[in-house]
Amino acid sequence: MYTKKVKFEQSIIAMKLKLKIFFACILPWIFSSSFGQTKLALEQIQVYSSLHPTANYWHLPTDISTLLNALDTGIFAKLNVQRDLSYPTQRIELSKQSQLGKITIDWSKSRAIPTHAYLELYEMDPIIAYQNKLIDIPDEKKDSIHSVWFLSCTILNQKQERVFQKTLLVGIMPVQALGMGYPIITSATTPVNLFQAITKGVGFLHPSMSNMDYIEAKVPAAYATDNYWMPLLHNQPRTLFDTSKQFISYVNKHGLQLLRLPPAVLNKIDLKNKADNYPFKQVVATIKKNRSNFNAKEYYQVTQQLRDVHENKDFTLNAYLEFNPEENLLFLPEITPIIFEGKDSIGFFKIKEMVVEKNKTYFPDIIYNGYDSTKQFNLGTHYGASPIVHANVIEGAAYGHSFKIQFSLPQKQRTIIVDDQIIMVVEGKIKPHQMFMAPTENRQPVIQDSFKNLLLLMAYSEIFQSPN
Repeated sequence: MYTKKVKFEQSIIAMKLKLKIFFACILPWIFSSSFGQTKLALEQIQVYSSLHPTANYWHLPTDISTLLNALDTGIFAKLNVQRDLSYPTQRIELSKQSQLGKITIDWSKSRAIPTHAYLELYEMDPIIAYQNKLIDIPDEKKDSIHSVWFLSCTILNQKQERVFQKTLLVGIMPVQALGMGYPIITSATTPVNLFQAITKGVGFLHPSMSNMDYIEAKVPAAYATDNYWMPLLHNQPRTLFDTSKQFISYVNKHGLQLLRLPPAVLNKIDLKNKADNYPFKQVVATIKKNRSNFNAKEYYQVTQQLRDVHENKDFTLNAYLEFNPEENLLFLPEITPIIFEGKDSIGFFKIKEMVVEKNKTYFPDIIYNGYDSTKQFNLGTHYGASPIVHANVIEGAAYGHSFKIQFSLPQKQRTIIVDDQIIMVVEGKIKPHQMFMAPTENRQPVIQDSFKNLLLLMAYSEIFQSPN
């Protein structure tokens, strides 16, 4: 999930050493309560991202009143100091990593004010925090943290002595909300949501907190704008799934839909079995005729049961796989996978990999929340338009319809197409979480719920993920 610039990778060792020195100086200073309602000048707020220094999503918003209010009602109130509202705070957006942790003192206009505060907001790659043991989280959780923000407040007296300093670490965790589309890795969320999280984090600064305390902030994920899904999904209602039990369930106008996905079953094919009654005799002949170096590989029949409880229908997908220990599983292209309803064959499918969507692109430099496309944010990274590439496409026919199931390259979204028209866009990597359903009532021929449910079950079948 983490993306590191080449230049950043080359300087990570030096960066770690600098951090150790920098944070070794951060001691749990305690501000004396004897100052009473001491006046304070908030001299500077400086911000920087070592993760994406050329982007602008981390720049301070035009209106920082909520950030100032978080300081006034939070740490300043707890320390019994009052910010001089007439004194203008300097906003500094650093331009290079070497400036990190450096504060320039210029009190020419605030010398009469007793205390002076500085707020530093730095975004880091989580790897730095892990390797320097600044935070301690389970390994399985690390991939969910996009970045770590260091929020540090320093207060100096008139002698330029540090009388208070505390740093809070905030792990930014993008989570699924209503957004759907092409997820990006530059910014975890939109700038608005990011600074809401930072502002809340600043509000948690407290005199009694342990220095370098760590908290997590869950933020709605951001998406790249595109000309494929975005026009279709703009402000459209989402249908939510319940996958908390053994069923996949959702509600449409015909009532509660219950679907079940049993585990896929693998039957190993014995290439050395020459018995006339061996059930895979013809399959073995096909493998030996068409597959190179077959003795170094393994072959399986894979059977995936699918159950539509609402329609009381049982489906089966039947296909054949080649397994090479050095490669991924491959569906044998010489044997067409079959779709069964009960014991009757109702269709077939084939699988293509890395399919480019013709004339469709996404724009990684312009992001939105995946729901309301009227609110867009330019990251300033100058990335050009990129083609939309599907990791896999299941293409076939059933019930007199053609269909496609497109797996997005990040594998977090499925686009389901019937007769060359999108009927569903489903979000969820392993299990479905939510979907957009296009109206199909007036289409001819009518697309039945049972067919839609079959395609939905296929989209999340184990055989297209990791059969065992």
